[in-house]
Amino acid sequence: MTDKVKVAVRVRPFNRREVDIGKQCVVDMKDCQTVLYHPSGTHDKDSHKRAPKTFAFDHSFWSIDENVKEKFACQSTVYARCGKEVLDKAFQGYNACIFAYGQTGSGKSYTMMGTAEQKGIIPRLCDALFEQITNNQDESLSYKCVVSYMEIYNEKVHDLLDPKGGRQNLRVREHNILGPYVDGLSSLAVSNFQDIDNLMSEGNKSRTVAATNMNSESSRSHAVFSIILTTTMTDLQSGVSEFFF
Repeated sequence: MTDKVKVAVRVRPFNRREVDIGKQCVVDMKDCQTVLYHPSGTHDKDSHKRAPKTFAFDHSFWSIDENVKEKFACQSTVYARCGKEVLDKAFQGYNACIFAYGQTGSGKSYTMMGTAEQKGIIPRLCDALFEQITNNQDESLSYKCVVSYMEIYNEKVHDLLDPKGGRQNLRVREHNILGPYVDGLSSLAVSNFQDIDNLMSEGNKSRTVAATNMNSESSRSHAVFSIILTTTMTDLQSGVSEFFF
């Protein structure tokens, strides 16, 4: 991972509403480039202003039509390019964050979590994490995974895994060595992805939601799910890596 920050953009398929009203695709992708076309075309006096705009990213994922096999970026492709490298570096002791950004309905949840049939980045990464832990176990090496889940809403931080089920406001403090942390945030041990999935489901029940024009139950907050992997070698110091989603 030579760059500290990498940016990937993904274009999703049309939803039913967009198909019904005859929307057209104005995005094309090739390799790392994303090209935007003006929806009205370029055959007028202002055609120079409506010329295609090309942008370069670390990754460009075209996921509009799975029937176009040569272009379509499936869930496994997105994970292979954005998730696998993060996991590999975590076992080397590096911290990492995968941040999904976009408006309501843009496909963030699908990319990160997916469905039972089409798993997203988080379940694929967690499955690979615990598989690698199992494969690496020996008498001189052990691993421990704990998770936390918090919500940031109106500049207030809440613990989504609070065993007491409260909505207490937590404080963000600064450690002189480790940096910012949330005081009082729960950390729960996990041993497989099913444990993580269950905790995320419970935490999501406590998230703040409200209706929008594009989603009847849109999350109105930011959520941060953290996985802390601790590696311990016999008679040697421990190493700690953190994933943030």
